Amino acid sequence: MLRQLIKKKLQNYRINLNNPDTSLPLNLQQPKSVAVIGGGIAGISAACNLSERGFQVHLYEKENYLGGKLGSWQFQSHGETLRTDHGFHGFFRQYLNLRNFLKKIGADKHLIPIGDYTILFEKNKRQGFQALDKTPVFNVWGLRKSGIIDWKTLINPYLLPFINLLQFDFATTYKKFDSESFTSFANRTKMNDKMRLVFSSFSRAFFAEPEDMSMAELIKSFHFYFLSNEDGLQYDFMDNNFQESLISYCQEFLNKHHVQIHYSTPVNELEKTDTGFMVNNKPFNYCVLCTDVKHTKNLMANAKGFEPFKNTVSKLTSLKQSGRYAVLRLWTDRFESDNNLPVFVLTDRLKCLDSVTFYHKAEKESADWSKKNKGGIFELHSYSVPKDLITDEEVKAHLLNEFYHYFPELQGMNILHEYFQHRDDFPGFHTNQYANRPEIKTDIAGFYVAGDWVKMNNCTMLMEAAYTSGAIAANYILQTEALQENKLESMPLKGIFA
Repeated sequence: MLRQLIKKKLQNYRINLNNPDTSLPLNLQQPKSVAVIGGGIAGISAACNLSERGFQVHLYEKENYLGGKLGSWQFQSHGETLRTDHGFHGFFRQYLNLRNFLKKIGADKHLIPIGDYTILFEKNKRQGFQALDKTPVFNVWGLRKSGIIDWKTLINPYLLPFINLLQFDFATTYKKFDSESFTSFANRTKMNDKMRLVFSSFSRAFFAEPEDMSMAELIKSFHFYFLSNEDGLQYDFMDNNFQESLISYCQEFLNKHHVQIHYSTPVNELEKTDTGFMVNNKPFNYCVLCTDVKHTKNLMANAKGFEPFKNTVSKLTSLKQSGRYAVLRLWTDRFESDNNLPVFVLTDRLKCLDSVTFYHKAEKESADWSKKNKGGIFELHSYSVPKDLITDEEVKAHLLNEFYHYFPELQGMNILHEYFQHRDDFPGFHTNQYANRPEIKTDIAGFYVAGDWVKMNNCTMLMEAAYTSGAIAANYILQTEALQENKLESMPLKGIFA
């Protein structure tokens, strides 16, 4: 009975974000052109949703591949052609709109269940979440078995603020908690060490140190991933590299609907005109800006004709990006000794290492290399590089040392190839940013922004936020042209006790 009441309160764990008017036409009758700037998930979403309705879409991408953070590219190393990407991504079951799109283009057949969401701790201890009860509230109560919630938590006189984890509400959560960091909240509530470690790992998955991470954003993420559905922290991953398992399907769809994809074409000139927009000296009726925060700031700072729209320009040029992150992928002559680990694990970080991916178990191309060369492919990821580690050499050394700490059997392995990235182009979900975060629909007619960094009144995050924002931007354009919108869904917008 209680489970049914929880499910009813949480609206059967999904809601409609819109209710399309099916009496409206689907397809455009008069030619209209759209410039989509940025070929990541948000840009692909906008371009696909508009092109299939008859819009003339030009998609501009600065790299020679699509996908953004899901992009995949080849490189040469010691006479071999190898492939890498920005890092491992989990496709959570809550990613309703993205997964509907994957099914639509046929890429969903490449999804494989992860097995468990696992955190490695010191002394060979680990925390999984697969065995937890799937019903919200029951799953929280189940955390007591692992010590994340203990008897001290239950008698903690500072416990009351914990109820806010179950009270997510856009109207109140950001007002109360966007100015407070997770570290401050944890200290104020006397959070136990085990719970603090789990939340710190969760915080770094959003490319923020716990002392920088907005507690409001963390409450939203906890609601989205854990407290608004029966899928919990279980997710899927792609069975091959992103180019083969996802992006090639997107390219096929875009080509089918006559999208002109401009690879290796950064947009250096953006101008607002009386009739629309000029993008790299080509006129368009609409413009959807889908670049990452770092490039958005630079582009808008140099754009022309946007001077009357100071509020929008100010929000876009004052976006905050994350701190630095690092990804080190290694091709080796050894394997880990524990065959029971899932393909991806988080670590109780000693200083730098946040996660390890065993690519020889994760995707076909890597498995083929592994079988041929009798060695493993490991990805070491630091989602938020400590501020005192400056050089590439320092970061790589710490990643490797901490990797050997958790996998001592791999010390002395030969590293046959490596690919290292040290970047700072993810959005920051730090304190005091929500109020000034730009929304998809701007005060500039025909100009929209999309990405995982925009402000939306729906419960989406990371890849799902990127795809959904692009689809919402497309819906705004469909509205303007009196066409039927595409249906979108979301997790419930309020927590169980809100």
